[in-house]
Amino acid sequence: MKSRIDKRRPPILCRVISALLLVIVLIASASTGLAFLKIQQTAHSFLQPLGGEKAKPLASMKPVNVLLIGVDERKNDKGRADAIMLLSFNPKTKQATSLSIPRDMQVTIPTGEKTKINHTYAYGGVKETVETVEQTFDVDIPYYAKINMDGLIELVDAVGGVTVDNPSAFSWNDRRLQKEYKKGKIHLTGLEASGYARMRKQDPLGDIGRQIRQRQVLEAVGAKLAGPRLLAKMEEITNVMKHNFATNIGFDVAAQLAQENQPGFKQLKPLKLDGEGYIANDGVWYFFASDESMRQTKAKIHAILVSS
Repeated sequence: MKSRIDKRRPPILCRVISALLLVIVLIASASTGLAFLKIQQTAHSFLQPLGGEKAKPLASMKPVNVLLIGVDERKNDKGRADAIMLLSFNPKTKQATSLSIPRDMQVTIPTGEKTKINHTYAYGGVKETVETVEQTFDVDIPYYAKINMDGLIELVDAVGGVTVDNPSAFSWNDRRLQKEYKKGKIHLTGLEASGYARMRKQDPLGDIGRQIRQRQVLEAVGAKLAGPRLLAKMEEITNVMKHNFATNIGFDVAAQLAQENQPGFKQLKPLKLDGEGYIANDGVWYFFASDESMRQTKAKIHAILVSS
């Protein structure tokens, strides 16, 4: 039976974009001195080319796409891409967009088979997910960053927690955490920061409010990473990265992305796919993006990627 048209924003695991952008922030902030040497010593463990191919240099002041992938990996289980976000930047126009792709969206993979987009990671790893997103939205994606879902929790803990200014009180309750978040400045552990960044239903601004809190966590960790105590935490931070992160964004590209696209980061405009979800003929529940929403979304992404 078909569901009603989903007029809400698709569920976004905002902790994912926080953690993945932190990869860029971390590498860029550690680009000098002893911090750079510490990161460089472990770079081989998290700097992984896409499909064995060396990433192309980032052209100066040119538009670029970055795919952020959040996976739930466990021992002896490769996991699935449960959160996929496409970031598009244009440093010349100082514009940037983010598209959170519904995990259950039906897509056609390069072999021609139809499946859920979050299954692509289990089928062929990062390469298959990137190629499927490229094919689906008619874009070129030279860079990616991947995180295991517990990576943000561990990274926040590695920097000693973060302090944020909570705009409204709310409660959080899941299998790992039950907490009351009071209004005003609060200090958060990694698990508490994850709940803070994920909550949507109790926020009067909905997803917009969640994006604000997600950005607060990102900025708070970024400030810690750029602070004077970075060196004291480097061993713990690099250990988190070794076990939770993978990216083909090297030191030089990270620094260039951070420098050229700072205005875009601050004004990141989220895009949204409209559609409906229902059980298809194969007995599987999918999200189907409407033709008109796909057309508009592709047009907005391509407009960002046109230099002016």
